[in-house]
Amino acid sequence: MSHSDARASGPAAALVADRDPILRRRLVELIRAHDPSLQIIEAQTSRETCEVCLVHRPVLAFVGLQFEDASGPEAVARFKAQGFVVPCLILIAPQIFSRWTEISQHLDAHEFLRLPLDEAHVVGLLQAHARRRQPTRLLLVDSAPQSRTLVRRILATSGFNLAVEETESGPHALKLVRQAACDVALIDLGLRGGGGGLELACQIRDLAPGTPLVLMTGGDAATLAQASRHFGIDYVLRKPFFARDVDRVLYHVLDLRRPYLLNATTEALPVQSTSRTA
Repeated sequence: MSHSDARASGPAAALVADRDPILRRRLVELIRAHDPSLQIIEAQTSRETCEVCLVHRPVLAFVGLQFEDASGPEAVARFKAQGFVVPCLILIAPQIFSRWTEISQHLDAHEFLRLPLDEAHVVGLLQAHARRRQPTRLLLVDSAPQSRTLVRRILATSGFNLAVEETESGPHALKLVRQAACDVALIDLGLRGGGGGLELACQIRDLAPGTPLVLMTGGDAATLAQASRHFGIDYVLRKPFFARDVDRVLYHVLDLRRPYLLNATTEALPVQSTSRTA
């Protein structure tokens, strides 16, 4: 095992674990070029991979599927069984089979990196990972306390670092937007008072044109998406939704490269209602 400025505590760590030294070296170069502050640690066996994760707690890990002593998934399963989950685990594979989707869910993997190495894919993953770690201010507007509580619980399991500010009224939401810009506004269509969620979204659009707007609805999301396109709505989420649906929206509105696994494991898809590229 080789270490780059390795120490038990200090800067956030990134792990590159694979039996191919050439692949490891190129991944290390790409990570270091993107974020020199990361402590980069290499491993070439399953045992080393498990040890590194338990000692250094990396925030980012590239793990190959096959080592000389055991498989990458076995290493991940071992350190996960001891209570550690890598926030951004990327499995390296020459091919992607449907069964890997199920395995990745069990391992809490973030993405597959297919070989031969696509450096643009790696850069996109690193950029998205860095953005996910940054605070993202989300304004939640919903008149129903129970609904807000449920949505907050969902947001708490998002892969993004969300700073949630909530309110039950449109006027207070506008006050919050005037006080500080938010990265995205999540608004219930059935908001009580005034013209409801759609009118509030239009008011926020006028007040802060760059704010991504997402409507929540218990009704027909597809029909609403078609109608709301003309009002500058970015996405429509149909209730009930899950953290992965919120993440899908955030990747979209923040213009980040969306992981293959997010597409593969998302069941309740939010409905795209503008011409933003995925």
